[in-house]
Amino acid sequence: MKRLFSAATAAMLLCACNTTQKDDQESGAKIKADQIGYPAKGVKIAIVPDSSAQEFTIVDFATGEEVYKGQCSETKEWEFSGTKVKTADFSDFNREGIFRLKCNGTSGSYPFAVGEGVYQDLVKSAMKTFYLARAGEEIKEEYAGKYARPAAHLDNVVKIHESAAGPKRKQGDVISSPGGWYDAGDYNKYIINSSITVWELLHAIEMYPEYVDKLKLNIPESGNDLPDMLDEILVNLKWMLTMQDPDDGGVYAKLTSLRFCGFIMPQDDNSERYVVQKTTAAALDFVATMCKAERVLRRYPQYEDFCNHIQGCYMRAYNWAMKNQGILYRQPKDVMTGQYNDDRIGDEWTWACLEYFISTEDELPMEKQPLENYRFTAPCWDSTSVLGVISLLTNKKACAFMEQHEKNILDFITNEFMKLADNLLETYQNSAYKTPLNVFPWGSNSECANRGIVLATAYHITGNQKYLEAAQAALHYILGRNPLDYCYVTGFGSKSPVDPHDRRSVADSIPLPAPGYLAGGPFIGGGNEVGQKPNKFPALNYYDQNGSFTTNEIAINWQAALILLAVMIDNE
Repeated sequence: MKRLFSAATAAMLLCACNTTQKDDQESGAKIKADQIGYPAKGVKIAIVPDSSAQEFTIVDFATGEEVYKGQCSETKEWEFSGTKVKTADFSDFNREGIFRLKCNGTSGSYPFAVGEGVYQDLVKSAMKTFYLARAGEEIKEEYAGKYARPAAHLDNVVKIHESAAGPKRKQGDVISSPGGWYDAGDYNKYIINSSITVWELLHAIEMYPEYVDKLKLNIPESGNDLPDMLDEILVNLKWMLTMQDPDDGGVYAKLTSLRFCGFIMPQDDNSERYVVQKTTAAALDFVATMCKAERVLRRYPQYEDFCNHIQGCYMRAYNWAMKNQGILYRQPKDVMTGQYNDDRIGDEWTWACLEYFISTEDELPMEKQPLENYRFTAPCWDSTSVLGVISLLTNKKACAFMEQHEKNILDFITNEFMKLADNLLETYQNSAYKTPLNVFPWGSNSECANRGIVLATAYHITGNQKYLEAAQAALHYILGRNPLDYCYVTGFGSKSPVDPHDRRSVADSIPLPAPGYLAGGPFIGGGNEVGQKPNKFPALNYYDQNGSFTTNEIAINWQAALILLAVMIDNE
């Protein structure tokens, strides 16, 4: 494994960031750089606002000593920010430490690190947010510090909503569905979003077990026979299992109150809780995630019985979906919480069938999947077939088996996936801001991270450094190399969000949010919710206000994308 960034250097960076957070908040002419750092052997680029400067210098943050000099590129405009910029490429600078980049006519960059394993602390903090999001248990001070809180939403008295009623579980019947994670800035729990979240975290473990084994998260389960990251995943995985109807194998879409509560702490929310409607998408996402979980947990012999239980659950859910192929989520009139509704579920079928195929080597599901069900986009909760493709293409045994039995499908999958990666690579190469992001949907930072995951996977498959360069660029954008020079992760970098759309962060009376949360980021239609007219340049359309649910909310699936990308960059 690569030598990790030293604790002493990380502490120096934290001190540097704290200093600049207070003393250097101007952004207009500031050079934009990844405020956490750059892998020593990776491509290193900063973005310089248009000026007369032709050269840039790098100085040691502690001593002020000039340690590198380079040439700026020609000026280029980024249409998504309306700004003209140059690039400063210092890829051949490999000295470990904390530095700043300067140019005449600019205010210089925020400090950044150069080293190996520079994102390990980011991964730890981003993972720790899942412990803070646990439902149904006390969040203790010894693990959470000042963010400790009492247990809330025990969910041992959950009602069957009218939409979820069946022959044996009637409307108003009470079930128990404890545990899991709060989904986002609210206190509800959703199978659709939990599925992509758990899958991406499991993929990090499946691909990089040695790295993950060394991540110490300081959670109640630390020190047992599993990596801390897997222990945390099991908290939500076990909740997901409770969302399966034992009578028929179907899976409820969500566990929720009827309406969002106000900005109060979890322990102050006494709303009644319900499970709502079984859907085909929920069952298929459940199948895909449980197949992935079974494969990871099979590495631990002591979990054989649990793996057998998981296998039985996903097979029953698959059979239910086969009998109920078109049940789409329709929000009941009395329910007003998150929907995660999706009328195009062919990609869910493909995701489930690919994962099922990898786990069981059963060809039958693949034979029934029309190729048009594949959607080759960056992963998202409503576009999931690429998750199954990534599972397949990074599993040598499954690829060899498909090569033998379904070569035409494997060739199609490989070619289309590489076309997607090539399109993202081209976006990066043509971008004035050196990012593969050129759309700004709700949660654009997650879109950027997931594009990075596609690119990092393409590098893993091909060994072509250009894909790794573009994947690293996705993370650099999120961590500060963007027009607003925000490191979009709370508590990291020199300029980060302080007022996220999150009930706990608003209601806990603690001035700053817990570190490690990824803000949703610029949204093309954002701003109206906080009285702002949306900016015509979407990359500037971000508001660090808790009322801006379109740009500043947090969500578990966004967290997972950030974590998986950072783990991939630290290891590839």
